[in-house]
Amino acid sequence: MRGLLDPSEDELITTSNEFANEFKNLIQEVQTMTNVTINSVTNETLNQTIQLKNFKQAGTEGIASCKIRSIILPLLADHVLREANHYIRLLETYEGM
Repeated sequence: MRGLLDPSEDELITTSNEFANEFKNLIQEVQTMTNVTINSVTNETLNQTIQLKNFKQAGTEGIASCKIRSIILPLLADHVLREANHYIRLLETYEGM
């Protein structure tokens, strides 16, 4: 969605890039994990996903109220927010195993 933001939304674009880099690093870290060490990265992923969900929630509200310049439809913003919530539920289920 960051590609659909207006180029003047520098701060949001930067934050989006930081999230992308963080998740890229988590993916690389997971590739070296074993069943014994996977819980540490699961907890970190859950924390990062909650932060991402909060960012997406603020973005969805900003788009819906026309406070964020973009060509993003509010329905698309809501969809990606629901995806984050779904992933959080999956991670919380795994964490309880």
